Order: sequence, then C-alpha cells, then structure tokens
Amino acid sequence: MLRFYLLGALVVIMVGAAAVGALALGVGENAPAFKIEDQFGKTWDSAALKGNVVVVIVANRDSGRAMDPWVSNLKSNYGSKIQLLGLLDLHTIPGIVRGIARARIRKETSDPLMLDFGGKIAGSYLVSDNYPVVVVIDKSLVVKGLQKTQYNQSAYGNITDAIDAALKK
Repeated sequence: MLRFYLLGALVVIMVGAAAVGALALGVGENAPAFKIEDQFGKTWDSAALKGNVVVVIVANRDSGRAMDPWVSNLKSNYGSKIQLLGLLDLHTIPGIVRGIARARIRKETSDPLMLDFGGKIAGSYLVSDNYPVVVVIDKSLVVKGLQKTQYNQSAYGNITDAIDAALKK
C-alpha cells in the first residue's frame, strides 16, 4: 500500500516538473506557438510569422500600462523591419464582458494586440503583473532576446541588440 502512495506521489512530482518545464521560456529555445485573434478579429499564427523578426510584448491588465515606452521606441527605431505584436492576458475578464473589453482596446490603439482570454499563451510567454515581458523571436521562430522588466535603457539596449542580430540572419 505504501508503494502505491509513493508511486502516486512520484507521478505527481514528475507531472508538476514537466508542467514547470513547459512554461520555461529562454533565449535559444523555440518560441511558444500561438494562434490567436487581435482586437480587430485578425488571427495571428506564429507559424505564419516564420521568416520575420517578431517582437512580442506580453502584459496583463496591471502591467499593460507600462507597455508604451517599449512599443513607441521599437516602432520609432525599427518601423516595418520587425513585426511588433502585443499579447494581453485577459483571462480574468468574465466572458459576458469580453466583447466590451475588445471594443475598448480597439478604440485605444491601432497596434495589434493579441487578446488571450484563456491566459495559456500569455502564461507560456511569462506574463507578469509587475512589468511587460519583451520577447525577440528570430526568422526561424527561436527566442533571441528576453527582458522581464520595466522599460529602461539597459533592457532596451539588450532587446535592440537581439533584434539587430536577428535581422542580420
């Protein structure tokens, strides 16, 4: 009987470790796949972005207010050389008001913001309440840069270095 409980505990630990490993996102790893709509109803499929340098800025309702310096500086410096996408974790928004949230976001910005009402995709991109997460993905869909912090010159420099390297490939 004790062996049965120990085996069950081992299985739980292994499944938990696999789940944590699945959430790991790091430089040199394949970017988590996604297929998700933005506020305008356009579907973004990561597989279709292959061949482009993509920068994903991930936030939720709390950290989303700190996305602007990242977005404005990247747009100013790179324009159409990169595909800049926002990813918003909106899993806390009840289903009944999701249409209202989508409409409000549509009014606030013309930049594409992928709306993750389930939270799974944003979770795989390490969404945080405290700061936006910026992920640089190269043309082969491999993570080349990752910053988990508020905008600052040092973090921005790390992201631009990763973008520049990805554009050269």
